[in-house]
Amino acid sequence: MGLAGAPARAAVMAARVPAHLMLFDVVHLGGRPVTGLPYAERRELLEGLGLAGPAWSTPVAIVGHGAQAWEMVRDAGLEGLLAKRLTSRYEPGVRSKAWIKIRFVRTADVVVGGWVPGRGRLTGLPGAVLVGEKLGGQLHYAGSVGTGWSRAERTRLAGLLHVAAIDTCPFAEIPPVAGAQWVLPRLVGEVSYATRTRAGRLRHPSWHRLRPDLAPGDLA
Repeated sequence: MGLAGAPARAAVMAARVPAHLMLFDVVHLGGRPVTGLPYAERRELLEGLGLAGPAWSTPVAIVGHGAQAWEMVRDAGLEGLLAKRLTSRYEPGVRSKAWIKIRFVRTADVVVGGWVPGRGRLTGLPGAVLVGEKLGGQLHYAGSVGTGWSRAERTRLAGLLHVAAIDTCPFAEIPPVAGAQWVLPRLVGEVSYATRTRAGRLRHPSWHRLRPDLAPGDLA
């Protein structure tokens, strides 16, 4: 991304963060467009190409077993499903109503250990909170949450964070976040998230609510 014209840098980044191309559809084949064909026929054409290699592959399409596919998504910790009508055509540049993204929403109770000041219209308010999860008596950083509040909720949270301000980081390891402000790890919140990274951090977390019924010790 953004490395056009810099082959040496692109090679370094490819080794550091390898990419894998997932080929899920075909729109042009044999010198002719196939966007007008039903998805079932395009899928048959795609599978007939046998496209698989060290950095590219054709993902499996499951037909007629939605419940089983949903269970697989949940058990594998995947973000969700993309359901496609078998008769649908490919619509370039359009969010087709025949393709529906179904996200698997997961929730977690986390402890707030810090925050990052907002900018612009959020000046004076938290732009994001830094949250962690208790493990072995220590608070381990789980990610930053910057969405999910109304302005009134963000303002209320700002007051709680200012009262709980401390000078030292409460996490077992200092998060790699610039401008972080630390707080006593006593506020518990519920967040939703898509998946977890290999390091166990929450991906795309969004704030749901404070959990005044829970204390950090309840999550150990």
